Amino acid sequence: MDPITQGVAGNAIWNALAAVVRAVRPHKIKIISPRPQEMLGGREPLGGGFSYAIRGTLKKLPKGHEIWVLTRDDSTGYVWPQGFSPVQYDPVEGTWTGRVNGSGKAEVRIIAVVAPPTSQDYFRYFQELGRLRDYNFKPLPCVPAECLNLDSVQAKIPKS
Repeated sequence: MDPITQGVAGNAIWNALAAVVRAVRPHKIKIISPRPQEMLGGREPLGGGFSYAIRGTLKKLPKGHEIWVLTRDDSTGYVWPQGFSPVQYDPVEGTWTGRVNGSGKAEVRIIAVVAPPTSQDYFRYFQELGRLRDYNFKPLPCVPAECLNLDSVQAKIPKS
């Protein structure tokens, strides 16, 4: 095979493989704000503390799925779904916005997940149980294993 034919064939194979990977792999969710180690912004009052804005991108949200934002304690792995402010997704722009509770530590690990229906039920149960316990939320042990499409960032919480 001459070099030109090899190049054309190689390019065709590469494009076919890339198309298969794109078709099989879900569109990747991405947190775009805050960036790593950036100070959280968009502060709004929340109970006795504050919440902060989170923004991201996702090209396509699969049917029946929702975007959820969680916070995680990296030392324990415990997570807290941030259901007090449901994530808003714009399918035309492929962008989403959410909020995190900024009370507690100086830094926070923020995780955005594309949650299938069973994880959504789990997160809603967490929220309801916390409300029934006078907003005393017992953390979840980890991000559900079925939440494969996720992104995370470590950010700083402004001092009040």
